[in-house]
Amino acid sequence: MAYILGWSPLLTVQDVQVFGAPDSQSASEIKNQSNIVEGEKLARLEPRVTQQLLEKNSWIKSVKVSRNWLSRKVDIRITARSPIAKLGDRYVDLEGRVFTAQESLKLTLPTLKAPTLSAQEFAIGLLVSLPPEIRRELRVLEAENRNSATLTLHNSRTGSPRTFTVIWGDESALDFKVKVYKALLELPENKKVSLLDLSAPHAPIVK
Repeated sequence: MAYILGWSPLLTVQDVQVFGAPDSQSASEIKNQSNIVEGEKLARLEPRVTQQLLEKNSWIKSVKVSRNWLSRKVDIRITARSPIAKLGDRYVDLEGRVFTAQESLKLTLPTLKAPTLSAQEFAIGLLVSLPPEIRRELRVLEAENRNSATLTLHNSRTGSPRTFTVIWGDESALDFKVKVYKALLELPENKKVSLLDLSAPHAPIVK
C-alpha cells in the first residue's frame, strides 16, 4: 500500500486546474507558482503548503487546493479580493487590505489620497468603517494626516444629483457623524448644500 500511494505511476498528477483567476494569464501564473507538475506523486503533495505559498499574492483572498485520487487531477480554487477603492495604482478591499490587481479593473471606484503612510492607514480605516450607503456615494476620500479627512460625495439625497464636500475630521464619533450627516441632508434648506463640516458633529457647519 505504501508503494501504491508513494511511488506508483497510477497515482501521479495528471492535470492541474485553476479556478477563480481573473484571466487565463493569471491562471497560468498561479499554476506555475504552485510548483505542482504533471507526473508528480499525488501522495507527496502538501495542499496546505501550496495554499500558503499562493496566498502571498496580494490580490488573492483565499486558496483551496484539493486532489482527486480517481481523476488524478489537482484543483486550485482562488477567491480574489474585491476592491472598494483605489489607492494610487493599487486597490483596497473591505478588509482594508491593499493589493495589486492582476488585470486592469474597469470599475468606477472612489479614490483614496494620503501623503504619508499613517494618513493612508487612517484613510483606509475610515473607508471600511463607513456604512455601505455612504461608501456608494463616495468619490474621493482625502486624508491630510491621522486627524483630518475630507470626503467628496455624490448623491440625490437633496433632490437633484449633486457633488459636495464633507469635512469629516478624525475617526471619533463615527456613528454620530453618520446620523448628523443623514439628518442634515434631509432638511429642505440644505438642498443646495456644497459643504458640510462634521469635524465637530455637535456643532456642524453647512454651506
